[in-house]
Amino acid sequence: MKSAIIGYGYWGINIAKSLQKSLNFSIKTIFDEDKERIEEAHKLYDFTSYKDFEAILDDQEIQAVFIITPPHTHFNLAKRSLEAKKHTFVEKPLTTNLKEAYALYEIATKNQCVLHCDHTFLYSPALKWLKQNIASFGNIVYINSRRINLGLFQSNVDVIWDLAIHDLSIIDYLVGLDIKQSKTFSKKYQNYPNDALANINLELHNGIIITINVSWLSPVKVREMIIGGEKKTAVYDDTKRDKITLFDTGVIIKDEFDKNSLYQKMVAYKLAQEEIPILENFMALDASIAAFFTNIKNKAPDLNQKEHTLRVIQALEIISKS
Repeated sequence: MKSAIIGYGYWGINIAKSLQKSLNFSIKTIFDEDKERIEEAHKLYDFTSYKDFEAILDDQEIQAVFIITPPHTHFNLAKRSLEAKKHTFVEKPLTTNLKEAYALYEIATKNQCVLHCDHTFLYSPALKWLKQNIASFGNIVYINSRRINLGLFQSNVDVIWDLAIHDLSIIDYLVGLDIKQSKTFSKKYQNYPNDALANINLELHNGIIITINVSWLSPVKVREMIIGGEKKTAVYDDTKRDKITLFDTGVIIKDEFDKNSLYQKMVAYKLAQEEIPILENFMALDASIAAFFTNIKNKAPDLNQKEHTLRVIQALEIISKS
């Protein structure tokens, strides 16, 4: 299937690498408003250059468009792509508000196109394992996440929309994201227009407590999530070779009768062995692109993926307002 990559920055480079080795897609063109980026792409790939985005949409041979551009451009580019009846793959976030996200899905349905938002982590071996095994953790009590790094300030979105979106996507995939309460502290850095750090506290309707710390100001890169259950706890660290460490450790509520008190609840901690699960070996981005192709081939959108994407954007709006 002949495809176009729109945007050849950090993530666009990764998209091109994945499409180059894909058995399902070929690169017909790579387009970027920065001509130097196109020149760099020509050093690695053989593709046709187009004068503008409209010329790409007019090419009937191109069936799939990969939009890897700044978030504030996603809605307009994806809308035009879907209206041209191209299957459309969009880097996260799909849009910067819920209303526009619904509008894109309506256009996709009308024109019988697949719209795929790339929440890449959901397609990783680590998340596949966690999804398959989280029931063995018992009732989930809390999830604590840190996603911090130095620099990489985004000019069009704040740190919540840039980084916390990953954690919210993972949490929704694993336990759902039905928010009961939200409290957020965020702060700008010097005169930079967007918030550069935030602490997010959520209570879900299912009782799970969520804490998310995101920052562009950390001297070290951290990508860590702790998932605590009554029976087991997992530490998911995307920066490590062994991405999941499983602890046969949980939080237990003991009910004890004592002569000096009619009723007493005691919290105990069950300590035991650590385990490092063996994960499958595949690239998350490759799996995301493969899922996009499968939906195109089946001529059926992934409704679960659609609902997931909408829930994540809704959660981002709730958190931003809190």
